[in-house]
Amino acid sequence: MTAITKASALRVIRRAYGPDRAASLAGRLPDRIDLEDAAHTRLLSELGLTPDGLFDELGAEL
Repeated sequence: MTAITKASALRVIRRAYGPDRAASLAGRLPDRIDLEDAAHTRLLSELGLTPDGLFDELGAEL
């Protein structure tokens, strides 16, 4: 399972899309995002995000 925390995802979204976008998505994301879970992938897609994009951006922070 490849998962990231909501806080990590929001940090990436804030940096890539700005604080307003991160704030608007905060209530819609689960506490833990499983990048291999179809439901989570679908949610990310609906929000205009991709698992690969989040994971790549998160890796860039390390």
